[in-house]
Amino acid sequence: MSLSCGAAQRLRAGVVFAVLGSTLAACYSQHPLTNPVPVLGTQIVAELTDSGTVIMANQLGPSATEVEGYVAEVDGSNWKLLMTRVEQRGVGSTMWNREPVTFPRSALTRVTERKLDKTRSWLAAGVIATAAIVVARTFGAFSFGGESGGDTGVAK
Repeated sequence: MSLSCGAAQRLRAGVVFAVLGSTLAACYSQHPLTNPVPVLGTQIVAELTDSGTVIMANQLGPSATEVEGYVAEVDGSNWKLLMTRVEQRGVGSTMWNREPVTFPRSALTRVTERKLDKTRSWLAAGVIATAAIVVARTFGAFSFGGESGGDTGVAK
């Protein structure tokens, strides 16, 4: 079975996207919160309780199961998050642009802190750079000490 040129390019692009996406996702780590009240500015990921899904449906949309955002305010019974993502059952993830949403604390469960892992990030950068060089060499974008077609300076 042979692929057309366009199909082969789309397949290569899909493979590259999958590898880069999984590499970049590995740059973050998630750990359970060590304090019951997170520090302002902390990036968190939390699941919604069943009642939280119902209570927050008007603000998040139907069937929200997980939220991600930065802690903006915390009081005894509410957490205000600057939302970056909402996961919905049957729909997938929807990205948000740090819009503020206030949650009753009882609506959130399994709260984890999400942090950038610098070591993994540097390793991912190395993998991406190496892959870019290999792909560029494969497609002839540049060569190292390859053939020369220019004047050799020797008289004929």
